[in-house]
Amino acid sequence: MMASIATKEARSLLRDGRLWTLGLVLVLLFAAMLTTASMQRDAAEQERAHVEKVARQQWDHQGDKNPHRAAHFGMYAFKPRSTLSSVDPGVDAHVGQAMWLEPHKRNMALFSPAADATPSIGWGAFTPAFVLLVLVPLLIAVLGHSTITQERESGTLRMLHAFGISGCSLVFGKWIGITVALLVVLLPIGLACAWMAGGEQHLGAFAALGVSLLVYYITWVGVTVLVSVHCHSSRMALLVLTALWVGWVFIVPRLSASLVERWAPLPTGAAFWQGIGDDIQNGLPGDGSASERMKAFDKTLLADNGVSRLEDLPFGANAKRRLYRDSYSTHVHELHFERLWSAQFHQQKLLGWMSFISPYGPMGTISAAMAGTDLAHRHHFEMAAETYRQKFTTWMDEWDLTSTKGVTSFEDKYAGNAQWQAIPAWSYEAPGTGFALEASALAWAQLMAWATAVAAALWLSTRRLNP
Repeated sequence: MMASIATKEARSLLRDGRLWTLGLVLVLLFAAMLTTASMQRDAAEQERAHVEKVARQQWDHQGDKNPHRAAHFGMYAFKPRSTLSSVDPGVDAHVGQAMWLEPHKRNMALFSPAADATPSIGWGAFTPAFVLLVLVPLLIAVLGHSTITQERESGTLRMLHAFGISGCSLVFGKWIGITVALLVVLLPIGLACAWMAGGEQHLGAFAALGVSLLVYYITWVGVTVLVSVHCHSSRMALLVLTALWVGWVFIVPRLSASLVERWAPLPTGAAFWQGIGDDIQNGLPGDGSASERMKAFDKTLLADNGVSRLEDLPFGANAKRRLYRDSYSTHVHELHFERLWSAQFHQQKLLGWMSFISPYGPMGTISAAMAGTDLAHRHHFEMAAETYRQKFTTWMDEWDLTSTKGVTSFEDKYAGNAQWQAIPAWSYEAPGTGFALEASALAWAQLMAWATAVAAALWLSTRRLNP
């Protein structure tokens, strides 16, 4: 009986011109947004590749100079955009696209796309993810709000009870039928995403995103049927669902973000960099000031090599001292950046639990994770860039250490293009789907909990389904 009701409900909706009209509007809107976003991504990737090539050529052809001055010429490390980032730009739309790599200092990301974007009207980013996560639930509410109330208002609900059709078969049949009809109409969106996913490296993320969207839509359909069960009129059901949609999609995320920012604020940029500077200059507890550490290092260095002056050392004294100073500076930077990242992940965790009141919260987290544009992927990229920065600056100093003796002037030009070209080029390989699943594990559990809770609520409601 449940299958018959589901089939009847699906056919009824598919014959309804409203579903095809509204569904077609969403499909066309999604296609337009996806096309525009994909074109922008492709253009950005071409620009990134060009800039990387030009920057590398400039590095390789610096000419003869002191190797430390060459290291200060610096490099850029760009974060490639995944194919699915066209669907959900995530945090990448608001943070820098490139890391400036230079000796002595670890930098923040530069060139935020949001800084060059046109002003928003306040609804947030209008992206393909906005259609999938925000507008489709509205479509579900508009089309499914009367699924039970209409039966009650027309008197057919009493007839169905008289024929012995159980409330469980009716409610769950309606739930399944609406879901099937919705998936049929939205099938072109799935095909477009599958085509866009393309290569095998994206298939896992696309499949995971598809599964999460399926659970998300099933949850919204369940909520719609649940509200229709408990409301006595279609008008009231639509009003309640619209209020839930506005609250869950717009109010809860923004209110949660504001509360998290108040309860667990991040340090200001000035305070963050001042803390790093103070710890380098004054030293961590028990380490002494920078001048004291340097004097102790020079004393040990001279004693270990049996000389009384830096000029008499059998290797490059400046390079050896820089390696020591940079090692300490790197340690200080790591401590402060680890605290900053820990604070950001703590904020994200708090936000995840606060937005758990809405199914939109965990779905947004999963969407960004599968697109490779969440905080975890950003952290992975910046850590890779920092590892490369440490390596290439250390390579330069180690070459200087073994190629000179004593103290050399920064004005001495004793290295050329061959040395710069020997530094391996920057390359970044984004983590796979397993990394994204692990990063969004809590959100997956919350989304599944929502689906389970809605199913349980529907089952309990069937016992009190009144004609």
